[in-house]
Amino acid sequence: MVATPITAPYGCPEHVLGGGGRVGSSAAGGGLGPRPWTRALIIGAGAVLLAGAAVGGGLVLAGDDPDRPDGGDALPSAPTCASIPEDAVLSALPGATPESEGHGPLSGGESSTCVWTSLGPDGEGRGSLRVDLSARFTDASAEPVVTGEQAAVLARDAAVPVRGEQVDLAGGTEAGVWRGRLPGTAELAFQRDNMLVRVSYVGETDGEPVSFGEARDTAVDFAARLEETL
Repeated sequence: MVATPITAPYGCPEHVLGGGGRVGSSAAGGGLGPRPWTRALIIGAGAVLLAGAAVGGGLVLAGDDPDRPDGGDALPSAPTCASIPEDAVLSALPGATPESEGHGPLSGGESSTCVWTSLGPDGEGRGSLRVDLSARFTDASAEPVVTGEQAAVLARDAAVPVRGEQVDLAGGTEAGVWRGRLPGTAELAFQRDNMLVRVSYVGETDGEPVSFGEARDTAVDFAARLEETL
């Protein structure tokens, strides 16, 4: 499998957004640049989470001919970053500024990737938030046929490690949440119809990574808000 931790996945260019983006403003940092440790945390976490989302979720770059949705697939395309509620992002990451977004094909479907970072109000609560929304399409060439929903379930099972904890979101959807590789990081995945949703959150308070419990709660609360709109 191929995963590129710097550019947007799935063969589509990454669009970098400045402080004038949809959510938040770079002014939230009060003119203070992140500490070197914070910068390393956010950049390093972004690279790890990006690669993890691609490899752990079973995502590979699509070929020249994008896969097409089947008439039986609930979602004919992956939701865009605009579908993610601004209040949910700001609740998880105060002062969030859009960092990048991408949308394009992947093997067996289509995916959107959305990343926000924050220096936090008054330089506190720094961190980053990443969301991957991937629609899986029915593979009629398989024997037996693999529906888009079945493919999304398989992708979710592949993404959640054995150590992952199962939680129920507010709408009743089951999600898997687990500790990320870096301190202060929590990752989460859930499946709705033929879509796989992955959330990655990394945070810092007072110059130190937040506890896994806090990162976990933030990821779960955000996913519950997201579930209501998808």
